[in-house]
Amino acid sequence: MGARAAITVNKPVDEVRQKWQDQTPEHTTETGAAVTFREAPGDRGTEIHVALAQEAPRSRIGALRKKVSGTPSLAKVKDDLRRFKQLVETGEIARSEGSPEGERAERKLKQRPAQPLKDSELEKAGV
Repeated sequence: MGARAAITVNKPVDEVRQKWQDQTPEHTTETGAAVTFREAPGDRGTEIHVALAQEAPRSRIGALRKKVSGTPSLAKVKDDLRRFKQLVETGEIARSEGSPEGERAERKLKQRPAQPLKDSELEKAGV
């Protein structure tokens, strides 16, 4: 069995399923994840469950890369779920001045000590 991720969205199941179909997050389709929707207990919206397939490395290099990097696809799927929840519940994805392009798994690998962004970085982030 592969890795799993879940999140609860404060909207009805039919609405969540429709929005998911309209804009399926990219990493769930890339990884061949199985996605299920069900009503959350206590009338609290919809639970979205994502199960990633267990990927067997095809070579020794692939096995080494997977060992070193962990399961980046799980981190990316969790990021996608959080973004989807924000978009469905609020209509936008929240961004902070500290990370104007949003929180992504790739960004965590390139962290640096706090300092002002350069003009080129501000333009890239759309600020």
